[in-house]
Amino acid sequence: MENGSKKWGFGGYKALNTASTITIRAVLNLLMQNLDEADERPIIPLGHGDPSVFPCFRTAHIAEDAVVDALQSANFNCYAPTIGILPARRYFRAKPTPSLH
Repeated sequence: MENGSKKWGFGGYKALNTASTITIRAVLNLLMQNLDEADERPIIPLGHGDPSVFPCFRTAHIAEDAVVDALQSANFNCYAPTIGILPARRYFRAKPTPSLH
């Protein structure tokens, strides 16, 4: 520091430093440690990233068909523009936005 200059007079909020060290894995471990072992209900693994092992999580046929159609059309064999793909932008612009309240 130069002569006569002052040091900053404020500091960080310590509670935020502590909160930023908590990970998703730590929260999942905490939940798993507090389960009642006598409870026989099945547990949904919250940290499982691959839904393919669960038969109830299937891709809709219309979504599969849309991907196949897009691949076979060769209209999308490029990088998307930074503003997005026009048909997708039109679709989402036409749909009503869900309320947050």
